Amino acid sequence: MSELAFIQDILRRQSTVARNAYARRTSLHVSTKVDANDLLTEADLAIQANIVDAIQTAFPDDHIVAEEDGLTTLPTDTTSRCWFIDPIDGTQNFVRGLFPAWGISIAFANEGHAQCGGVALPERDLTLLAQRQQGATANEVPISVSTIAKLANARTEIDFGHRTSRDDLLAHCTTLIQESGQLRCHCAAVVGLCSVATGDADAFIHAGLTPWDHAAAVLIAEEAGATATQFDGSAVPLFAQAPSLVITNGLIHGEILAHIGRSPDK
Repeated sequence: MSELAFIQDILRRQSTVARNAYARRTSLHVSTKVDANDLLTEADLAIQANIVDAIQTAFPDDHIVAEEDGLTTLPTDTTSRCWFIDPIDGTQNFVRGLFPAWGISIAFANEGHAQCGGVALPERDLTLLAQRQQGATANEVPISVSTIAKLANARTEIDFGHRTSRDDLLAHCTTLIQESGQLRCHCAAVVGLCSVATGDADAFIHAGLTPWDHAAAVLIAEEAGATATQFDGSAVPLFAQAPSLVITNGLIHGEILAHIGRSPDK
């Protein structure tokens, strides 16, 4: 079984686990991590354990990086085979039931790059997949980014993340906030990134994402035609703890970077 087929199969099985957990979310044990807004549920741990067990059985020599349970250490050799797992991205949405904006993310990397990845949005019965240089799909139908060419007409998602990163983000995004056609935030990076991939949004911006947050979804978006850089226009490193991220349909990328490069007093 190829790595992509393996990811698709895991996402299918764990989507069922996640949907069942979401249906009983009010009875789940919930704890906190970095702060009171950084939630962890028993479903996060169970789904991650299931995915890790499957990878270790099928690919016992591969390195695994995952959000929970002490698996956040990046490999020393970044050219080696490595998996990135986020069992539930958007745990706040998952716990509070605001709307079903949460997903499961798995990516496989080799030779320093994500080679394939998938994101499941279980409550929408939607699975997005991508293989490097082979395009991206949603439920096996090819997807592509939007054709919006002006920021004034764009749907721009700005994910404000943790409180500690907001001052820097706001300093970069003051005029961007003023000039964007629409602003939104799903509070789930994989949902925002995949919205760019499907053409439902035109840009996604975050001050600092971890690899398990973006490894699969950035590949999906890029394979759908998106452009991804850091705030300074440089490439987004896969093996870095918290690179900034701007991902767009490509047509408005330069305009967004120009706004991000301005200081608030200009």
